[in-house]
Amino acid sequence: MTAMLAMLASTSTAQAQDYPQKDSDGATIYYKLFCASPQYEGLCLQDDSRSDATYPFGLAAHEAGNKYQEWTLIPGNDEGAYMLKNRATYRCVAASGNWVDAFFAQGFATKADKSNLMLFTALGDGQVTITYQEGTTTRYLLVGDTSKGPEIFDKKGHKDTSRAWIIYPAGSVPSSITTASGSQVSIQAVGRHIVVSGTSHHDVYDIQGRRVESEGELLPGVYVVEAAGTVKNVLIK
Repeated sequence: MTAMLAMLASTSTAQAQDYPQKDSDGATIYYKLFCASPQYEGLCLQDDSRSDATYPFGLAAHEAGNKYQEWTLIPGNDEGAYMLKNRATYRCVAASGNWVDAFFAQGFATKADKSNLMLFTALGDGQVTITYQEGTTTRYLLVGDTSKGPEIFDKKGHKDTSRAWIIYPAGSVPSSITTASGSQVSIQAVGRHIVVSGTSHHDVYDIQGRRVESEGELLPGVYVVEAAGTVKNVLIK
């Protein structure tokens, strides 16, 4: 089963939710966004935009310290309005996208532009919807199972559905949420970047054994990647 971030048209809602960008010491607060649907329990939003995944954003098992699963919520001028910016890629979830088969895949933006602000609206029990306006239409960020047909939209409620999200500070995720196993490590070259998933830390070395920036754009050549006990040579063309 593959889940991805998508959007759906509907009507508007009410009260906004507040998520501070900085703590009392001025440090950035990073958040994790979990789908509130029991069908996707323990899965959180992950930025896959630098991988060869069909969809730029998807769900993955929670892994402590995985920066691809951590998000800065950049506030706008209106109450409850934020931009979602990923800690690892510095990309934002865009208020736009494109059709992939029967699903509308949410796009990404490389700059934090106010056109990508979204409204976080409280549903109660710690759940929120995340929406944005397209003309007179309100669109919801949601999760879809791409092995099945699109979900039938029910206007009666959002709680505990694929349109509802539960948000925690990255360092305060409840211990009851299952953490991903380190054995699920994937290492691959995407363009001139090395993308590693399944672990929160990895090191990259050039052929001379010098450590290089693990998340930056690399020059062509062979690199050695160490991640969760796995060592792999990766060719950047």
